[in-house]
Amino acid sequence: MAYANQSAARSISQEYVGHCFGLDTRRRFVASVTRKFRRGLAVSCTHGHMADPKALAAMLKMRERWKPDTVLHLGDFTDMAALRSSAKPDDPDRAESMADDLLAGLSFLRELEPTHILLGNHEHRLVSLAHSGNAVVSYAAGNVLGRIEDAAKEIKAKLIPYDGLRPSACVQLGDTLFLHGVMYNVSAARDHAEALGMSCVFGHTHRVAQEQGRTQRPVVGYNVGCGIKLDVGYAQTRRQTLGWAHGLCWFEYSDNLTIVRLETLSPHYRLPL
Repeated sequence: MAYANQSAARSISQEYVGHCFGLDTRRRFVASVTRKFRRGLAVSCTHGHMADPKALAAMLKMRERWKPDTVLHLGDFTDMAALRSSAKPDDPDRAESMADDLLAGLSFLRELEPTHILLGNHEHRLVSLAHSGNAVVSYAAGNVLGRIEDAAKEIKAKLIPYDGLRPSACVQLGDTLFLHGVMYNVSAARDHAEALGMSCVFGHTHRVAQEQGRTQRPVVGYNVGCGIKLDVGYAQTRRQTLGWAHGLCWFEYSDNLTIVRLETLSPHYRLPL
């Protein structure tokens, strides 16, 4: 029998040999699994009118160069020092302008254009005081919260509540959780990852840190640093502020994997891209 081409002849020969020896010689087609990665950027703790201009400029420049698909501000984009519960009646923080603080915080968010805005513990002061028994305080806090909600809608960003370590306070991208954070100890990166049972990226402590969790399943905590002035007045007497650093997190993620990179900005402010 004449075959149209050699390929057809080989195919029939293989099938015949397989039939004789009880073998399955049919060609196997294995699907090629391609993992599509998207880009992300996370910053935290810029603290409104207390932000460091160099840090903010570096964050915005990194956004421009990295061109991320997802951008998160992990919280404390305002400071709200005037609402600090530990401030005494004659504390200078009581005189801090909430209007200037809010304006600076929202201005940076509009430049950053995040896809997700997480409330931090400083914004949570507003949530708590919106239910204050003092009508003036309640009205002021509620009004500021309303301005934040309006800005999030304008930017088309999803607003995430400050809810500790609960799922409602987290954004999951790939196999990693993004949140503001609650712990402030030296090993906060490790402890957040252990408490969540997953790798996580968070702000809150103002430090840049990475630490492996003590768990059977490998988990890592990444602390992204801050954008606040490192010599801010109300914290200058605390030794732990010497560990503060300006930083950010740039990452890639797929449906089930996240590759995280931390970048310490201060004191050089040189970007990796």
